[in-house]
Amino acid sequence: MELVKNIPKSIQPYLDEIAQCLWSKNASIMIGAGFSMNAKAMFDNAKRFPSWQDLGNVFYEKVRGEKIADAKYNFFDPLKLAYEVESNFGRPVLDNILRTSIPDSDYKPSELHQSLLSLPWTDVFTTNYDTLLERAAESVNERNYKVVVHKDNLVHSTPPRIVKLHGCFSASTPLIISEEDYRTYPQKFAPFVNTVQQTLLENTLCLIGFSGDDPNFLKWIGWIRDNLGSQNSPKIYLIGVLNLSTSQEKTLSQYNITCVDMSACESVGEKDHRAGIDVFINYCEQRKDAETQSGWKLSNKLTSSRFNATNPAKEYEAEEEISQLISLWKNERLSYPNWLVAPNELRHKLWNYTSQWSSILDQATQIPNPLLKEFIYEFLWRKEKSLLPIFDNEIESIKLAI
Repeated sequence: MELVKNIPKSIQPYLDEIAQCLWSKNASIMIGAGFSMNAKAMFDNAKRFPSWQDLGNVFYEKVRGEKIADAKYNFFDPLKLAYEVESNFGRPVLDNILRTSIPDSDYKPSELHQSLLSLPWTDVFTTNYDTLLERAAESVNERNYKVVVHKDNLVHSTPPRIVKLHGCFSASTPLIISEEDYRTYPQKFAPFVNTVQQTLLENTLCLIGFSGDDPNFLKWIGWIRDNLGSQNSPKIYLIGVLNLSTSQEKTLSQYNITCVDMSACESVGEKDHRAGIDVFINYCEQRKDAETQSGWKLSNKLTSSRFNATNPAKEYEAEEEISQLISLWKNERLSYPNWLVAPNELRHKLWNYTSQWSSILDQATQIPNPLLKEFIYEFLWRKEKSLLPIFDNEIESIKLAI
């Protein structure tokens, strides 16, 4: 992994936030068609992956009998043209155009596919029909992804998953492409929409392989906004070499979408999409130590009291032990990284090292008040970072210290 240096201040706060959520197991990703262009051709002169404009050209020629270059107008909607193909020639013809236009079998996943999937995403969603991601997952030892193609299989699936939102060439599922497909999608494929929305409520969502005017991107953002409301829409990060205008970025910000344009990095050109994603992945990997257990050390000393009902302590001995404990806990609190939420493994460890000291609260009347206040402060801080509530039996003891 190449060390990433000199990240511009304009995007570093966003990259740090994404990395923090990622290594805390609170980040998911949605991958669009642009990412498939990083695949490796299996032979010379392999057909390249098409853009939306390329697909629109094919649809236009099929229904209008002329190439788009010969048309009398320049603007066209590939989703409407796809519906025209279906209406005039039938769904099998439309699906066959997609299968012949997208050269899935001519390519294999690149190192970029494997590197991206090696990161600890909670879930990987994709609108791509090709099988590059699931083939790449077979070579990823760090993660055990389950591939979900049918909406009915979502109920029994558990993260991490690769969820094929718009169908897949490897399965007999509808390929979502026409205007009518998008119109009816929220009703026909409600489990997929609900799963993405639930993920958004619980995790940060990153978007890779989408452009600002990608129909897949715009439709999904619209559905999220319709169901969650503009005020409740979660923060979403659009990552890549974006080349967006100021007005485009401002429009996306209205949807709570933050644009992280990797072309701002010195090592990434304005058109080098692969380099932009490579820097993003490497930076996230680079942040692992700072965002996981090696970024915060917890001592396994004093995880429980030496004294109990069968081994009573003298008053001064108990006070000495509590004082040592408070000193240890205070140092750990002061060394806590600036995480919004601690990594899951650390939360469990923190509470395991803390929980047995809750018995001190039962002896609150026997502890000098200043010492009790310090203990309660540190104890409640550790509960908060463990994402645990204050239990009813603890409330009275806490009141004594106030």
